[in-house]
Amino acid sequence: MEQMQMSVQDEKVKTKFPTNEQLNSPKTDTVNVTNKHDEFIHLESEQVNGKDVAIENLEHCEIFLKGIPSSVQIKNLLGCVIIVGPCSRTVNIDECHQCEFAVACRQLNVHTSDECDFYVHINARPIIEGCHHCRFAPYTVEYQSKQRDIAQSGLVWTIDYWDNVVDSNHMIPGVHSPNWETIEEEERKGWSLDVPKHCY
Repeated sequence: MEQMQMSVQDEKVKTKFPTNEQLNSPKTDTVNVTNKHDEFIHLESEQVNGKDVAIENLEHCEIFLKGIPSSVQIKNLLGCVIIVGPCSRTVNIDECHQCEFAVACRQLNVHTSDECDFYVHINARPIIEGCHHCRFAPYTVEYQSKQRDIAQSGLVWTIDYWDNVVDSNHMIPGVHSPNWETIEEEERKGWSLDVPKHCY
């Protein structure tokens, strides 16, 4: 993962803040972030609250979603960092490689992905299928309105199954799946959804 790390200060990274018209067209209750390369995109609460977010076909991007999306669908990412505020329903991830995700949600489903790190707070056991070399850690995202967003999302913060992963391809009782492990504490990262002014 080390060589895949990006920095928002990197001159190759283009910071963009899409308008509501761009994000919500044509379906007003869905936010689409698709077909991006080497970009940093930060969406504020008013752009994602109560909406479904679809993220697809990205390479080496950083996507920060501040607020309370209803659901998040993620597909076909390479070398990306996706940071999301409390999601009131489900996060689905498919065909992602060498990425980092930080999500809080009711349910997390991960399919056909490898070499990905997941920092999660989840109210049900995460499910992986067809995945390899995945790592899990607790949700480490902080920002000023976090507690308010948690309360409005309906997530139960006292319930967390971040390290109780179900691997659909490895259901042997008493034997830990070879497809996932926990991230050691000294290796864990943290993020803020309060974007520094230099990113604007």
